Amino acid sequence: MIQAVEQIREMQAAMLPVASAVAETVRAFEESSAARQMLEIAENHKALMRAVVGPFEELLSGASALKLAWRDDMDLIRKMVEGFESRFRLPEIAESIQIIAEFRASGCFANISRQFAVDTSSLKLAIEAMRAPWVDIHEAAHSIAGFAGLQGIGQALKNMPAFDESVAAAIRVNLGDWRDRIAWPTNISTDLTARSEFYVGLGFNPALTDFPAPAFRQSLEIAGLRRQPPPALDRYASPVPRARSNDEEEGFVRTNLAHDWLQRLESHIRRFIDELMTRQYGPDWPRHRLPNNVYDQWQEKKRNALEAGAKGQPLIAYADFTDYENVICKRDNWREVFASFFRRPESVRESFQRLYPVRLDTMHARIITQDDELLLRAEVTRLVRVIIL
Repeated sequence: MIQAVEQIREMQAAMLPVASAVAETVRAFEESSAARQMLEIAENHKALMRAVVGPFEELLSGASALKLAWRDDMDLIRKMVEGFESRFRLPEIAESIQIIAEFRASGCFANISRQFAVDTSSLKLAIEAMRAPWVDIHEAAHSIAGFAGLQGIGQALKNMPAFDESVAAAIRVNLGDWRDRIAWPTNISTDLTARSEFYVGLGFNPALTDFPAPAFRQSLEIAGLRRQPPPALDRYASPVPRARSNDEEEGFVRTNLAHDWLQRLESHIRRFIDELMTRQYGPDWPRHRLPNNVYDQWQEKKRNALEAGAKGQPLIAYADFTDYENVICKRDNWREVFASFFRRPESVRESFQRLYPVRLDTMHARIITQDDELLLRAEVTRLVRVIIL
């Protein structure tokens, strides 16, 4: 319980600057009389809320479950979330045909249908399965396009080869083009608005995550993107039981999910690489098949771990997250071992780069946004379909 309270307090400290920024925007909106200024401020307010609504909801849920004393700033956050959620409605089931007809007329449907082969009947069923308000009362077409895009991504990852070029290209239209090597801005780990803008700058479609947190979760579930994490090895299974309260458990879902999924994923990536490389080149493959200086780096990490009293592990256990792409895409390794699994080396780089900011944040207990969660779920789903031998 003490650890959980500390986690909530750390989240409060991290989110307060964002809450202040949103509050400042609201105050400026109330005081402004120029129509242009009001429109610009409203748009900034919306962008900030899209970036923080998921973490805000997690913070509120966890604080409520642990019966922490409410402060003025927590009241402000609650009012902001309620104000954001009030923009959305749940359509009547009978409206689904009309919604789809309007969506088809907008021209967006043709693009999504072409990219993901989504038909009207499957989209109608998905819309009728929603139970949380999800349609923006002011921008219905925006909500429908985002919802349809999520369903398309889920359908593509379920029914088509995960690294097929047509799948990669379709996902790229929605999640952005991450193929070129990225020089990561330092502020995307600490500034949620900067992170959101960075993703959008790469081509991320903000409509995909512009929903209240409950609607976003349901959309992912219906799309098949909120399934169980990659299987864990038995020796890594957690002995800690679930929280007694569902509210308390949900309060830590986004924070813990990314860390859990990425740890499980990395254990399987390492095993995948090690088994294939050992099969092709023998057990001493790291000595001869790693990029320059990587072998020495792994050996040094192993020596340091052993000197600190840790149990010895296979050498690949000392790989960094950024090493996986370099090993897989090394020209001879790619040609002789990995090309048949991933099709194109730039797709490997793209997949790992989409995961890198999420991975970095989880290692430092930073906030995970709905954008991050979508990137995490989509790319882990793709990689697992390839690496689980």
